[in-house]
This record gives sequence, C-alpha cells and structure tokens, in this order.
Amino acid sequence: MPRQARYREIARLLGRSIESGELAPGERLPTEGALAERYGVHRLTARQAMVELRKAGLVETRQGLGSFVRRAPRRIEVSIDPETRRHRPSDIAGLASMAGVFGGGERVVERSEAAHPAVAGHLRLPGGVVHEITTLLGTAERPCVLSRYRLAPELAGLRLDAKAGVLVSLEAAGHPYRYAWHAISAEPADLHDQSMLEMQAGEAVLVREGLLTHDGRPLCHVERRCRGDMISFVTRYD
Repeated sequence: MPRQARYREIARLLGRSIESGELAPGERLPTEGALAERYGVHRLTARQAMVELRKAGLVETRQGLGSFVRRAPRRIEVSIDPETRRHRPSDIAGLASMAGVFGGGERVVERSEAAHPAVAGHLRLPGGVVHEITTLLGTAERPCVLSRYRLAPELAGLRLDAKAGVLVSLEAAGHPYRYAWHAISAEPADLHDQSMLEMQAGEAVLVREGLLTHDGRPLCHVERRCRGDMISFVTRYD
C-alpha cells in the first residue's frame, strides 16, 4: 500500500480510538518510533499520521514531552439579563469563583499606559491613551485566556482582587457596569498569542471583545484572546 494511504489509515485508526474514548483526553500517545513498530511502517509514515491528527484537532504536541489527546473545550457560560444588560447575580458569583475553575485566578501580566486610538475612541478619551491591564487565566496544565482591559487613565489606581478578577474588582470599586456591545471572531494566533498561550503558528484564537458602560458612559473595553481548542463562550439572553 502506498505510504500516503497508509499514514491516513493509521490516523483514522487512532482518531477512532480518541473519539470512542479508548484514548482518554490528556493521555499521552505512543512515540513515533513505537507507532512505526506497531503498524510495521517507516517512522516518517508514523510522523505523517501524527500531523494528520494535529490538523484534525485531536492531538497536541508539547515540546519535549510528546503528543497528547486534546481535552474537550472548557465551556464558559455568560448569562446577560436582556433588561439590565448586566450579568445575572448567579453569574457574578460564578465569575468570582474563577480561581476554582482556572486554578490560580486571574494573573496580572502587565499594567501600563498605552496608545490605542481606536479603543480610546470607544471610550471617548482624547489623546488616544488608555490604561491597559493584561491578565492570564489558565488551567493546571496551561494558559488559555489572555485578556486586555482598557480603561480611562484615571482608573490606573484600581485595586485588583486576583481571585475575583478585573470585572468584579470594578464592581467592588463602585463601578457597576452594563454591556453596550460585544463581538466574537476567530483569527490565527499571532506571535504574542503563541508565546503567552503556548500555541502553534496557524492555530485558531477565539477573540471576544466588548464595551462596558457605567451610568451611560463608556467604562472599559475588554478583549479576550482564547485558545480555540479549550474555550467557548455562550451568551444567553433568555
């Protein structure tokens, strides 16, 4: 049988084992050498089979550790009250417990004054400068959400509760918010995503951005860049 057909056959066999649960999420796959021996093929054929599985989103390779079955996406559900355009109380409690979900809370990576003319326009700020808070959320295994909160410079002194997160910290500081809008898109991981979220070039990033308001005035522009293989957002209006 030609090598091309053989590596695809091996990928299909392994794929079925993953989809059936025989190979569990997080389980380490045999090495290329072991796969080559098992199926009686050249090591390059086994390598091509692994490439096919990665393309299908079933397997991920961790540098120096090997290849592993990918875990199912971690689903975050955000419920919005259609009348108040705010998180429902149960979801505020859920956001406050993010540390339990992500094992470490919302880690602040950087706080700085940055030039973002487009975002400053959303916030109605002259000069194009915003106060930007960059944070990282992750599971016990790897980072998965890179967030950027852009605020007016006068909020540079906002005290953050890492376990509760930036949005709950805004609430605690007397800035209850409403959603004006939000948008969801997907794009290839850029160099910063690849570094911060431990992603490979070409993998998909789920981007969710939105504008929060307080008393009718823009308060915060939020951009979340998420590993597309681990995170999905559901916004409910019912």
